[in-house]
Amino acid sequence: MTLEAIIFDCDGVLVDSEKFSCGAWNVLMKKEYNLEVGTDYNAILGKNSTDAAKFYLEKYNIDYSEDLLHVLAKKKEDTYYQISKNHLDPVPGIRQIIHDAKSLKLKIAVASSGSLDKINYSLTETGLRDEFDMIICADDVKHAKPSPDIFLTAMAKLNSKPDQSIVIEDSLSGIIASKASGAYTIAIANTFPRDKLQDADLVIESFADLDLNALFSHFS
Repeated sequence: MTLEAIIFDCDGVLVDSEKFSCGAWNVLMKKEYNLEVGTDYNAILGKNSTDAAKFYLEKYNIDYSEDLLHVLAKKKEDTYYQISKNHLDPVPGIRQIIHDAKSLKLKIAVASSGSLDKINYSLTETGLRDEFDMIICADDVKHAKPSPDIFLTAMAKLNSKPDQSIVIEDSLSGIIASKASGAYTIAIANTFPRDKLQDADLVIESFADLDLNALFSHFS
C-alpha cells in the first residue's frame, strides 16, 4: 500500500509550544482560584481545553457547569496568546520533514485538539501556516483524543485510508488515538521520554532521526 498522507499534531510536533500551552493553566488557575497546579501536565497533554479545565476543577473539588468549562477554556487560550507572543519557534527539523513530504507528493494535514484560532495563531507565529493542505481542530469532531475521531476525519478529508497514512504525535493520548485510527504512528520524544512512547510504531528523539524517504519506500 502506497503512503498517501502525513498528519501532524501541532503543539510539541510542529510548534515548540507545550511550555506555553500548558503553562497557561498555571497562570489562569492562580489568577482565578489562587491555586498552584504544578508542572506535571501528563494528565492534560493532548486534551482539548474544556477537558483540561474539567480535569483541574475536579482535581481541586471545584463545582462547575458546562458554561464554566467553556469560559475557562477561552480564558486559557487568551492567556496562551499573551505569554507566547513572539516566543514561539518551529520544532527543530520540521521544515525539512515538510519539504521531504512535499517532494514525495504526500498530502499533509494538521490534526490538533486545539481550537482553529489557536492552531492558526501558532502556525502563523512560526511561519508554517501555509504549508498544510488542511487543518482539523477540536471543533471538527465530537470526541477528543484519545478517541481516533480527529485522525479519521483528517484521513477522510485527505482521501487517504488508515493504512496509507502516518500520524506524528508527542502525547500519550495522541498515540492512543492514532493507533486506534489504524494509522502508522510515529512518536517524537519532545514531551514524554522515549520509554513512555513505546506503543507507537516508531519512536524518534528528534526529526533528525526520521528518514521520510526510507519510510516511503517501506510503504511502497
